[in-house]
Amino acid sequence: MGVASKLRTMAVLLTAALLFGCQTAPTATEIKARRVAALEKLGFVRTDEGWDLNLGVKLLFEINVDQVSEPGRIELDRVARTLAHVGIDRIRVEGHTDSAGSARYNETLSLRRAESVAQHLVAGGWQNSAIERRGYGADKPVADNATAEGRAQNRRVVVTVQVD
Repeated sequence: MGVASKLRTMAVLLTAALLFGCQTAPTATEIKARRVAALEKLGFVRTDEGWDLNLGVKLLFEINVDQVSEPGRIELDRVARTLAHVGIDRIRVEGHTDSAGSARYNETLSLRRAESVAQHLVAGGWQNSAIERRGYGADKPVADNATAEGRAQNRRVVVTVQVD
């Protein structure tokens, strides 16, 4: 490489460094807008308690089951990476059941479901302390427990985040 070529390369690198150094950091409003856009793209919905993600069929559970299905694990991996990428640093995982069984059993099962999802997120790189777990049993149904279809919809986990 000749002297002229080396000088051109150095000039390009210096210009790039100057341009990179002149970039301004995004404002809090811009960061929040990016987070909201990412949440909406993932399917999160704004609620009174934050942004909720009900992964539908992917995070529904069979009767008396607390382990996440393979489609659920794949979806959780995608969600976890995206949330970390946009700077979400706290997650609440809420487990739910249908109304079959005793209230005590359902409360325990719902917490085990939340823990199962939380442990998958931890395995994917999230800090254990950044994940809050809640088990609601059958207290917050989204469908009618009088039908098999309704009960199936109620056996779920919801992931909730806050956007500051």
